[in-house]
Amino acid sequence: MTHLNSFIQPLLHIPKRYLRLKSFMPPPSPHKRRVLRLISRLNVGGPAHHVLLLSRSLPAEKYETLLVAGQEPAGELRAQNWIEKYGVPVLYIPTLEREPSFWKDLRSLWWLWRLMRRWKPHIVHTHTAKAGAIGRLAAWLACVPVRIHTFHGHSLEGYFSPLVSYLYRLVEKGLARLSHQIIAISERQKEDLVQRFHIAPAEKVRVIPLGFDLARLDEYDPQAVSALRQEWQKGEVGPLIAWIGRAVPIKRVDRLIEAAVALQSQGVAFRLIFVGDGPERPKWEALSNSLGLNAIWAGLRWDIPVVLRAVDAVVLTSDNEGTPVTLIEALACGTPVASTPVGGVPDLLEGGRWGTLLTEPLTESLKQFIQNLPEARKQAQTAAPFIRQRYSQERLLKDIEDLYDALCRRC
Repeated sequence: MTHLNSFIQPLLHIPKRYLRLKSFMPPPSPHKRRVLRLISRLNVGGPAHHVLLLSRSLPAEKYETLLVAGQEPAGELRAQNWIEKYGVPVLYIPTLEREPSFWKDLRSLWWLWRLMRRWKPHIVHTHTAKAGAIGRLAAWLACVPVRIHTFHGHSLEGYFSPLVSYLYRLVEKGLARLSHQIIAISERQKEDLVQRFHIAPAEKVRVIPLGFDLARLDEYDPQAVSALRQEWQKGEVGPLIAWIGRAVPIKRVDRLIEAAVALQSQGVAFRLIFVGDGPERPKWEALSNSLGLNAIWAGLRWDIPVVLRAVDAVVLTSDNEGTPVTLIEALACGTPVASTPVGGVPDLLEGGRWGTLLTEPLTESLKQFIQNLPEARKQAQTAAPFIRQRYSQERLLKDIEDLYDALCRRC
């Protein structure tokens, strides 16, 4: 990694040089497997944690990883604190953006193809939709021996109109043909890819759950927890219910706000804490204020171990999810969770064994969860050791290394 960093570091703050590959291209290592890892953007979210962990922690004596990322859209922050903490050099492509753009996408494809032809990776592993599309096509054109894509969530439904979703699925089916392996992060997601949308055959899709450095959640100051709880309670009685995530439409915080207003009108005592930022936050705050909701908008916070111990529960009301990192981290801390049963949430919560699956009507389901928080806390504390083992970084690294070894031997 140090050798690779010496070549990439001069480029990190000089984006105008991104087309002149000869000036910064790291020479291929003849004794290691070279992995080019590509993600659409390193914003604050689970995929960023995932790729930074893999880039840093695969055995250095066996792998050399080049992490390449696109640009964050307006309103989304780059996870710079995480990037610096992991100590992973990142090569940014200024033209790789989330929104479709024919000329920018074509330039990104051309740039990635040249990069792969010169660095000659043994493995190209893409993460998230846009990187998966352009990266897999570039890797196929560059004749990269092993091409892998991880679906962290999926945009196969719920994000676009029915026609656009249909076209998107057609594109994903074509890209699956260019892939040697597709990784789903939950059994439910594999069912979607194989049975519901017929993206790829079952033998090409492998389930590898997410993994994180969950031991970092134990690094917190109890006094900071107490101070934050007192600040958020403001002397009022009632549990603190947190929503933690990116403020984007698919998270459907508007549903949570409306349900919370209905419950408070019924005399159910609790306070909502919204932790996170994004383009939808102003709209949600305006809705909250117009409905008279007594809530706290805490914005983006990096002290998640403190936050998760200062609140009484974490709630998500999304229309679509992959496997929410927020719920994994909350359960690893023994904090109760409740969520709509979307994406990989039912798998994560073992069908309701480790947490509450919210049902319609949402108001009544949320009310029952809040009123039964003592039982939910026992449930979460029982789940904590299981969650820490299943979603550990050690398990993830072993699964990925085993997959890389198998595919490299086959190809």
